Amino acid sequence: MGSIEYAVLILPDGDRRYRNVEINDKGELVFEQTDIGRNTARLAPNGGDIDYEYWVTVEPKYVNKVLLELIHDSFSVQSEFESWLKAKSIKYTFFSY
Repeated sequence: MGSIEYAVLILPDGDRRYRNVEINDKGELVFEQTDIGRNTARLAPNGGDIDYEYWVTVEPKYVNKVLLELIHDSFSVQSEFESWLKAKSIKYTFFSY
C-alpha cells in the first residue's frame, strides 16, 4: 500500500542500520529495521550472523490509533501540522469560518 525508507544510518561502531516503515497489503503498519556489520555479528541474538533483522507490526485495527497518537504527540497547534504537510508535499484542504 505504501512505504517509506529511511536514509542509511552509520552507527558509531561503523555498522549500518537500514529502516523502512510500510502499510502492507493486509493493512498492517510494519516498522522494519536491519543492522549489518561486524559488531552486529558479535552482539546479535541470532547466533552471529552479520545481519540482524527485526520488525514491529501493528494490526490494522490499531493503525488509525497510531496515526492519531503520533499527530497528538508531534503537533501542538494546527499550523504546525499544516506546515509539516506542506513540507512533505501532502495535499490537504483547509477550512475556517
